Amino acid sequence: MAEPAPSHVTWSEHALVKARLLGYARSDVEELILAGHDRRGRNTGAADWLVRSGRLMVAYNFPATDELTAHVVTLWRRA
Repeated sequence: MAEPAPSHVTWSEHALVKARLLGYARSDVEELILAGHDRRGRNTGAADWLVRSGRLMVAYNFPATDELTAHVVTLWRRA
């Protein structure tokens, strides 16, 4: 049986503010999580998982409120 993958994304207020400050569209971050979930890495911080695209790093929890939802905890731009 295939491992479950997210199909919906929710956001923390912190992550929404960070995305706005860094100039990332919500849809781009959500697409990164949905398309990149199979390439995720374990996160050692407050969130379960970490995905990246170029310099963008996104930390999220999955499963979150249900087995289809990922929850963006924070994001940042790598140096």
